[in-house]
Amino acid sequence: MKKDLGIIFGLFLLIVVLLVFGQGFTTANFFRGETGAGQIFQKSNGLTVVVVRTLRINTKVATSAGDRKKGLSKRESLPLDEGLLFVFENKGLYGIWMKDMKFAIDVIWIGEDKKIVDIASNAPPEPGKKDGELKIYRPRSEAKYVLEINAGLAILHGLQIGDQANFEL
Repeated sequence: MKKDLGIIFGLFLLIVVLLVFGQGFTTANFFRGETGAGQIFQKSNGLTVVVVRTLRINTKVATSAGDRKKGLSKRESLPLDEGLLFVFENKGLYGIWMKDMKFAIDVIWIGEDKKIVDIASNAPPEPGKKDGELKIYRPRSEAKYVLEINAGLAILHGLQIGDQANFEL
């Protein structure tokens, strides 16, 4: 019994330490549950802030074909408050694959009107697969933007198709 309580207390202490000192947990905005109403969405340190419901993500913007093809591949991890925003010239049914990915992500397609048109939750990495074997995630409707974030954040923040995304490029 004492051993079980010790393990539980140790895990609790570990979680507290990670919350206080962990990478990506340094922003208070992540925990405040801000909705974005009345906020100014501006670039900070070269990052564009994207807000949907209670989710607030600092994103790098990928506008070139090369940057979009590379995406988050070969990265070891992604801080919880960061993501990648793909910006396309025209709306379309843009597919996303997990080539050379090392961690799972949520993929959020956003239309021209900045409303979510589709979400692929928990897209897992597919190590060892050849390009032709990789699953391609496609939206149900055309999108102009694609947001990649850590897996589980879309569900955690209750994101749904039709939700308004707020950001300025």
